[in-house]
Amino acid sequence: MWGNFKIYFMDILEAFLLGVVQGLAEFLPISSSGHLALFKNLLGVKMKNPLGFDVMLHFGTLLSVLFVMRDEVKKYLKSRKLISKVVISFLFTVPIALFLESVSDKVEENMLLLSFSFFFGALILFSTRFNLSFELSDFFKYAFVGVMQGVAAVPGISRSGATISASLAVGMNPQQAFNFSFILSIPTIFSAIAYELMKVFLKKETFGDVSLESFFVSVFSSFIFGVISLIILRRIVIGLKLWLFGFYKIFISLISLFIFFTHK
Repeated sequence: MWGNFKIYFMDILEAFLLGVVQGLAEFLPISSSGHLALFKNLLGVKMKNPLGFDVMLHFGTLLSVLFVMRDEVKKYLKSRKLISKVVISFLFTVPIALFLESVSDKVEENMLLLSFSFFFGALILFSTRFNLSFELSDFFKYAFVGVMQGVAAVPGISRSGATISASLAVGMNPQQAFNFSFILSIPTIFSAIAYELMKVFLKKETFGDVSLESFFVSVFSSFIFGVISLIILRRIVIGLKLWLFGFYKIFISLISLFIFFTHK
């Protein structure tokens, strides 16, 4: 009996911790997918199929965006012009992300590739320190942001880091860059959930052997810590300190490299 309880407790603890990692890393520019890959490797999390967990973690962070950005969402829904900007970016995201799906799978499984990806993500963040600016038409501005979001589907790069950096580079002010990045995240996260569920319906993958309790715990923890990270990041972006996260990503890149050479 004690043995079964211990297994149950460890499953719930893993669900909680993965939710915390997802909630913090999904929005802070440090890459949630990269950290989850790193975290699973360190914990030795070996689920039959992590798809169910991924869906729940994404659902929790989606709820946190809708909660924190509720006023901005209402503003966008009232403006066709603002919606069209999101649509342009999203339409450029999808083909890039799908094209890089096989690359993403390899990066998630290989700590050496993950290390390189974290390093590339750091370079993107450091670019905001130098106030890079490109003169582009409105269409190409939002297309560029969408392309960068697609590239950020690769674990280690960071969706928020890539889209905020790109938004700043095409002339948005920090508040606009933050708002657009996370309004854009709503259809992006929703489509990621839909795509994962489609794999289940087409029987390409199974939902995974994860308990209902673990689902609820992962959604709750990813939602709470997602809200916290969004509030923190908003202050950081407005204060033009996004580039400082580049140092952290260099550090985590070195950690991934260390794991690669020591966990054979």
